[in-house]
Amino acid sequence: MNHSPSPAQLDTQESKMPRLVLDPVRSQLRPEAEDLRDLAVDGSFGGSFAGPAAQGLYTEADSIPWYRRRSYFFNGWTDGVVWRSAFVECIATACMVYISAQFGVTLMNHGITQVVAYVGIFTTILLSTFIYATASATGGHMNPMITFTTILCGLTPVSRGTILIAAQTLGGALAGGLILGSLGHERAMAYKGGGNFFDPDEISPGQVLLIETISGFTVLILAIGNGLDPRRQALYGHRLGPLLVGLSVGLVLCAGTGLAPGYTGPGLNPTRGLALAIAGNHWQNHWVWWVGPALGSILSAAMYNFAPPSFIERNTRKRLTSVA
Repeated sequence: MNHSPSPAQLDTQESKMPRLVLDPVRSQLRPEAEDLRDLAVDGSFGGSFAGPAAQGLYTEADSIPWYRRRSYFFNGWTDGVVWRSAFVECIATACMVYISAQFGVTLMNHGITQVVAYVGIFTTILLSTFIYATASATGGHMNPMITFTTILCGLTPVSRGTILIAAQTLGGALAGGLILGSLGHERAMAYKGGGNFFDPDEISPGQVLLIETISGFTVLILAIGNGLDPRRQALYGHRLGPLLVGLSVGLVLCAGTGLAPGYTGPGLNPTRGLALAIAGNHWQNHWVWWVGPALGSILSAAMYNFAPPSFIERNTRKRLTSVA
């Protein structure tokens, strides 16, 4: 006998099965919490490369601008999760900067003059892999320029951002000591720590500051658009973000390396500059490696706040509504 269900029975069975119905506008532009997977990791927050946690992603408070939310400034200072993330961020920053300095010294030892391709490929791989490794625990910034920008964009609460920046700076100082211990005082001085220096006779501090500012601004626009904006992550996921950000930094460094004799190119990470200055005891014009990224952060945050994704979303919804 044929025991296959009749069409009527199939319809009844299918009607009992849960169905996923997605609003095209909502799922593409601003997914609700139920549309995302709750990762429940320490590094899940708005400005994280791991993406925001699904639970409570969008609340009524989020409709208020970040600079008007008291909780954005005062909550989280005693949160154990934030401090645990900061510890991992400190260690990861120290390791990444230490390996980066080793690479710079290796290039000098081999007498390689055409370093553009080496710098681009190495930076892309190094940065991407470190972000992938740490994003779920800390957010994967390892750079005060990134963290400061996400604070000003309303993506990282002030408490978490400030603690992370302190941890990153401590990690840079730790890396500087490790580089000095590994190379010895004379070699560390000779190599100026392994990078982040320029000859004032060839290029002025003002020129370096301008390069650092615009290069940082470019990297931040790409980092936000490719990896940090939660709404962008909703469009094509957060898995590609670290790789795209690594490629972005690699491209910018390729463009800036070799602009002038005696200039190693944009630093793009103040903690790296701090580590190499400690290792090589080279503090001349050190301020440019901090002021440049800070100015780039302010410019990119101003752009993000002036034309945020929610502004684009509202206009897109309006157009779709008028067409319908």
